[in-house]
Amino acid sequence: MSIKILSSGILEKMANINKWQRDFLVHLFSTFMIVRGRYNFENLSRYGGLNECIYRSWYSKSFDFMEFNLTLLDGLEKEERIVVFDPSYLPKSGKQTAGLGYFWSGCAGSVKKGIEIGGFASVGLKTQTALHLTALQTLKDKSVSFLDYYAQQFKSQAEELRKVSSIAVFDAYFSREPFVSAITDLDFTVVSKLAKNAVLKYPYLGKRTGKAGRPQKYEGVVDKKQLDLKHFTLFHENDEKKAYEGKVYAIALKRLVKCVIVHTTTRTGKIKIETFFSTDQQMEGDKLWKAYKLRFQIEFLYRDAKQHMGLNHCQARSKQKIDFHVNASLTAISLAKIVDQILPKDENVKPFSLASIKIKAFNQFYLNRIFIEFGISPETHINSKQYQLIKQWGVIAA
Repeated sequence: MSIKILSSGILEKMANINKWQRDFLVHLFSTFMIVRGRYNFENLSRYGGLNECIYRSWYSKSFDFMEFNLTLLDGLEKEERIVVFDPSYLPKSGKQTAGLGYFWSGCAGSVKKGIEIGGFASVGLKTQTALHLTALQTLKDKSVSFLDYYAQQFKSQAEELRKVSSIAVFDAYFSREPFVSAITDLDFTVVSKLAKNAVLKYPYLGKRTGKAGRPQKYEGVVDKKQLDLKHFTLFHENDEKKAYEGKVYAIALKRLVKCVIVHTTTRTGKIKIETFFSTDQQMEGDKLWKAYKLRFQIEFLYRDAKQHMGLNHCQARSKQKIDFHVNASLTAISLAKIVDQILPKDENVKPFSLASIKIKAFNQFYLNRIFIEFGISPETHINSKQYQLIKQWGVIAA
């Protein structure tokens, strides 16, 4: 199956999409695979063959990428999924650019001028790959903190996200109050990582004395190096790692949580300690740990979009056009992943490489262009060894 056929089938299922918009989106997703250089309107016109003004015009029209990507998920094999949210910095200039400000860049390790998007992705626990859902640009005023704003963004998408999963995974930055409470109030289970200096307490498990006064609630502070096995259970062990699970009270979160503490022995012999938690106290430790590790799949989504799909290249300044470009870029990667890896169900499938997919798509586009210009029928050569060889020319491993 091709990206053109897959995207066309999804758009056919969506209401309120006319033929012109459907044809443009199918064309756009296919064009994203063959563009070389910057993903601006002029370069899209060069490779896509449409007038530059047509791209500008359609970018200014609204499109429900969340609905498109949810419909895309519905057509896949059912599996347990998690929802991942993570902001990402994008370099951008221009005094009239919507949302221009100073945001944290994880790559640079500092605050930089540009714009920021808050991306939502779905990660399958079986396929272990992130598929884009939607991305919202950060457009907050100074009176609202970043955590409060991110909680509002999540709340605005909560109804749709719940169709994917009730487990929401965030990085360690979000493991604070009142953000965690804001998400749990929306009936989501929060999975995240606690700070190194987070204070944990053992809940009191002894019998009540029956004496007057407040009953004892805690037995003491958790020593993460020497865990009390009355409260923690070892559920994973190998030469490098030991993982324990248990219920503890997190001071920073003001609640009892299911906690996984991982001891990793480094090459120098030191013990590295990581602490993960879930607001669902009944969640199994291995599932909690796996869910957090899969959170990083959204970073690969951003990496591929920035390196190969022109996520940073939008030349527009309006909120609507930036929103359209960002979501189109990330959605195109989901389509490529599904066509290349998920739908084939090949046990010997190679690691996902967007660079290789783009090389093959461009080679095929270029070959067909040569056939057209020389008046040769492509149909008579598509199955030849020479055609397949040139199509694979320059393909690299992930």
